[in-house]
Amino acid sequence: MTADPHPPPPCPLSAHESDSPSPAPEAFRPPAQVVVVGAGLSGLVAANLLERSGLRVTLLEARERIGGRVFGVAAEGGTHRFDLGPAWVWPELNPRTADWLNTLGLPLFEQQGRGAGLVELPSQAVRRHATGFAQQPPSMRVVGGTAFLTDALRARLVRTRVLLGIRVRGLDACPDGTVSVEFARGEQVGTLVASSVILALPPRLLASTLRWSPALPAELPRRWGDAPTWMAGHSKLLALYRTPFWRAAGLSGSAVSQAGPLAEVHDASDAEGRQAALFGFVGTTAAWRRRMGRQALIGASVAQLGRLFGPEALTPQAVYLQDWAEEAETATLADASPASAHPAPISSVLPAPWRDRVHLAGSEFAPDFPGYLEGAVIAAERAVDALQAQLRSEPGA
Repeated sequence: MTADPHPPPPCPLSAHESDSPSPAPEAFRPPAQVVVVGAGLSGLVAANLLERSGLRVTLLEARERIGGRVFGVAAEGGTHRFDLGPAWVWPELNPRTADWLNTLGLPLFEQQGRGAGLVELPSQAVRRHATGFAQQPPSMRVVGGTAFLTDALRARLVRTRVLLGIRVRGLDACPDGTVSVEFARGEQVGTLVASSVILALPPRLLASTLRWSPALPAELPRRWGDAPTWMAGHSKLLALYRTPFWRAAGLSGSAVSQAGPLAEVHDASDAEGRQAALFGFVGTTAAWRRRMGRQALIGASVAQLGRLFGPEALTPQAVYLQDWAEEAETATLADASPASAHPAPISSVLPAPWRDRVHLAGSEFAPDFPGYLEGAVIAAERAVDALQAQLRSEPGA
């Protein structure tokens, strides 16, 4: 695929209508059968299912990495990818995610919760609770980190073209039933034609970043704009340590705080406890975080870990702060405040002429567990099912 500062028309002429003797630009070549937009968990699951069924697939991702909200960092010389996005799976409640993990040979381990939990009062006084904060069913984590899941899905794509750094800007419904996908890479723009498109993006990004021609009914992007993107308003801090010293003190690593800046803290160490870490959710709005500044926020958070877990917590080997509200590929201005709960499901049905050409697969469109990893898998599988049903219904199928 090439990017041209002067792209061809949105819906190109067919080959017999073009009198250009030069090699045809990308938009004039035979179309991909499916373009998937977004290489997060949902887009990767969709691409795997489509490739398995024999379809020609192109997967476009705006970031220079795959994974979307699934993102992890490794300690120097370490193999575990500490999660800065979603980390927990509940196999009993998340059977579709569990099935993919089993298929990919990725084991789970239980979130460390043995030991006392801590509560920090507004006065910064710390209370110890002997029973901790055990969950039922227990929260489980992917051995190696959740990024192992998206990496494994990417590794299975043999025929699919995976293109990074490609920002999709608009969709045009062409008279021949195809969809022209307008994209940009830096200052260059181009088009890619497909028979079908799967949009594996959050609703708010669909509402705020995509041009649709013909335009959607105004009510639809308004509803999308009202749907919070899970994690988009959140910020997550990760502190790496030489050992999980809190365990020797009889602490689980879990804490809740009314003083902040971290509202909730958990043990983020690897399965064996050899690569030790604590993570916390920053309990403030994006505007408050910007006013405070990144380094001041990190300093205040490490000081809080010291109040909670003792002086050893004041000297982490490394600290990472992931502010999802600063990620243009995840958040919009509407996500300035963290969502207090996972979003309610919203309809993924589009009106004509888009209904049979474009399918929505972002996690927030899932009827169950929207915003969760499970929601991403469900939304992807539903979108692929709908696309394949449409292909089977076409004449000559």
